[in-house]
Amino acid sequence: MRRDVAVRFLAGVGVSAFGDWLTTFALAVVLYQDTHSYGATAGYFLVRVAPRPLGAWLGGPLGDLVSPRLAILGAALTQGAITAALAIPLAADQALWSVYVLAGLSQLVGGSWQPLTAAVMARLATGPSRHALNLTYILLIGGAMLVAPAIGALLLPSLGAVPLVLCDAVTFAVAAALFLSVPAMPGRATRHFSVRSAAFGGFAAVVRERTLRVIFVGSFSATAAIIALQAALPALASQRFGSSADAGLLYASVGLGSVGGSLLALWRPLRRPGVILPGIAAEIAGAGLVAIAGVPAADLLILAASTAAASLAQVEGGVLIQSQAPDTVGRIQGAVSTSRFLGMAGGATLALLLALIVTWQMLVVILTIGGLFLLGLSTLGPRSAAEPLAATPQASPLSNIPD
Repeated sequence: MRRDVAVRFLAGVGVSAFGDWLTTFALAVVLYQDTHSYGATAGYFLVRVAPRPLGAWLGGPLGDLVSPRLAILGAALTQGAITAALAIPLAADQALWSVYVLAGLSQLVGGSWQPLTAAVMARLATGPSRHALNLTYILLIGGAMLVAPAIGALLLPSLGAVPLVLCDAVTFAVAAALFLSVPAMPGRATRHFSVRSAAFGGFAAVVRERTLRVIFVGSFSATAAIIALQAALPALASQRFGSSADAGLLYASVGLGSVGGSLLALWRPLRRPGVILPGIAAEIAGAGLVAIAGVPAADLLILAASTAAASLAQVEGGVLIQSQAPDTVGRIQGAVSTSRFLGMAGGATLALLLALIVTWQMLVVILTIGGLFLLGLSTLGPRSAAEPLAATPQASPLSNIPD
């Protein structure tokens, strides 16, 4: 692994994640404060996640067919421009519907980041180095979630949302400059690349491997429950902590758990695919426990613990995916990311539609139970002939898929 290149790439990912969480937190709180409606924040999270499945689906083939470095550079520049445009309706304090439109356009592009970063990381590291790379990646994402909302909670009351959104736009420009310094990465698809294999090959490969299938289904199940809870965080903070702006404390607790889970991955006995299933199960169960806990200290502890387990599973899942054949990593991660984002969209849609019918607590508990059930179903079926190992190069899992 070329450490200097990896550092520059991860720095770009980390700085953009920091800015993204500033905007996510600021807009959620501002919309809730303006409307005093859980439906308003649920609608915001819906437009943030609904376009992402399409972005992830398209990003997978881009990571395999063309340069993933060039594609993610374009994504950073495009998102930066759209994010800067968000400041206009916020500064004018009118036409807030355009906030939803611009956020949706930004996240359409943002959906491609996960498959593209996976494709880049598969080029940057091999074997044992992948653990270090994925650990650092998750650590940076968790650190951004830990620091950015806490800073936002301090600055939002005095500065308002516009400076935070503009800061996010600047972070995308910085990320693009860092990605530009990474060496060129030409596409590596060696087989005939038909429309069918580009569009559906990653899904077919994921379904055939049991551990990949657990990641695929777990991504959907976990995010459906979590996004419904996330949309409720301003309301939860207002009810249990005293102010909707205290949602920053809850986001910070999630970030702290993510950092802790990444550090747990340093312990060698946990560096194995066997941690993926319990980690995802703990993530799903944590959302339901927060909904019924009702005690502020317990909320913070549960969020941190469940996110730590989830982060450990994400590190191992990332290593597993990036250990597949180099010409398939983008499409496999694209399939997993599409599932994750569909779960987000489903959770946000239910949160929006049922906001006036059921309490957010009941909705999150229902999604938690359903998610654990689906996760259990994903473990059924025969184990694949050879479960992928992080240090073992894999034959292309798409090799048996006819074009």
